Amino acid sequence: MLVVPIQNDIISHTSLLQESIIISDFGQSYIAACPLPSYKPGMMLSYQPLEAHFEGHVGFEADIWTLGCTIFEICAGFSLFEFFLGSDIEVLKQMVKTLGQLPNPWWGAFKQYVLWFGEDGQPMSKQDQDRTGVLLKAYRTSIRMKLLEIGKQDDLPSEDKGPMIENSRV
Repeated sequence: MLVVPIQNDIISHTSLLQESIIISDFGQSYIAACPLPSYKPGMMLSYQPLEAHFEGHVGFEADIWTLGCTIFEICAGFSLFEFFLGSDIEVLKQMVKTLGQLPNPWWGAFKQYVLWFGEDGQPMSKQDQDRTGVLLKAYRTSIRMKLLEIGKQDDLPSEDKGPMIENSRV
């Protein structure tokens, strides 16, 4: 994530320091106005915004994208975009099937879309995808549909576990 540095005197007052605040830059921070020419985003594929995939750079927008992916994962318990088999192509496929056609010029740069999607970004029929030879088919989904899947795989508790455990039968 990109983090704009702040002056230490802003946070030096002891009333602002709390033990529940954790700041981490994972060794990737730099001054936003002066990005390093050799900088390569060091985030997981499933969190990378399109700019990082196609252009190799990130900005403040990447922080918002990554924050959104992180919030989804915290709420859902699984990543918004899984990188099954560790492929950036797989992550891009999942972005298209969840969010729709990528904005230009990235849609044109994603040459492999023809294996799963039509020109309009909609998934091709199963038969058409079979003809392209892909093993993992694309199907239309959405963030809402993914959120509705939360908890469906969980085993129902056999008894009431108390007030701190959510009763999924309600």
